[in-house]
Amino acid sequence: MVRSSFAAAVFGVVCAAQAALAQDTVRIGLAVPQNAAYVQFYAAEALGYYKEAGVKAEITVYRGGAASQEALSAGAADMITYFGAGAGLAIARGANEKIVAVIDATPHGWHMLVPAKSAIRSPKDLEGKRVGVATKAGTADMFALWAADAAGVKIQTIPVGGGGMVPSLRNGQVDAIAMFPGLSLSLLENGEARSILDLGKEMPPTLPDVIVASQDFMDKKPEALRGALRAVYRALAHMRDDRAWGLKFLKEFTKEQDDKTNELVYDRVVTQISRDGAIDLAALQRSMDVGAKMWSQPELGKVKPDAIATTAYLPKL
Repeated sequence: MVRSSFAAAVFGVVCAAQAALAQDTVRIGLAVPQNAAYVQFYAAEALGYYKEAGVKAEITVYRGGAASQEALSAGAADMITYFGAGAGLAIARGANEKIVAVIDATPHGWHMLVPAKSAIRSPKDLEGKRVGVATKAGTADMFALWAADAAGVKIQTIPVGGGGMVPSLRNGQVDAIAMFPGLSLSLLENGEARSILDLGKEMPPTLPDVIVASQDFMDKKPEALRGALRAVYRALAHMRDDRAWGLKFLKEFTKEQDDKTNELVYDRVVTQISRDGAIDLAALQRSMDVGAKMWSQPELGKVKPDAIATTAYLPKL
């Protein structure tokens, strides 16, 4: 009996060790810190879903989408969060990668914000103003330029890094910011900022958040990619289906102290994230058309959506 128990224990240890060795490391690059639309990447770790999928996630947060794209192109990341037009532009310039899933097709939670006491009341008042963005040719940059173009004004976009958006607005370095989900709603709720444009309501679907994988990763470790995506979307489903758990984890992730604001972010951002990662090619085309116009990049408008996106790795939950 003792020998049998001992053998079983040894067998269990060996199996656990083999399982650990079998795990493929997946290097995940997130475009900016504290974006509520990225909470599921961390929830998957907390819930043990990466491990169950046979992968080990290494998450790195960058100063903006352009920086995460550089990491992917340099081989420092296997998959990143980016946006439709950005991925299209990178591919048009020779990057060997594809969009493999969508996080959110519509810019839910994205706002053009100004300080609460600012005299700026609408995008039309941005003429000649400085607008803070994470990086040039990034999501916020495209959104800010789109908002200005729609209002018929000219602006100057100032790259301040994802973590520098709020400080740059507070210290007057910029007059407005194109702010990503989570922090945008927190600033609105605490009265520190005002929204002059709700992009989630006014802008059509343009794939502001997608997941992009390098072709090398897709070719060499397709099951690791599938496993990572399955873990992420499974974690999202858990957060949406178990509201109490989702709210608690979101609060830990964003470090939001106010419960009302936390619920607002959960309802307006987390519950809007795609459940299955499905890729809307029409929205991808729209994203590239907007980017081509805003950045004066005609080659972007010639990229075919179905040539830069694949559904081969989407999870079947």
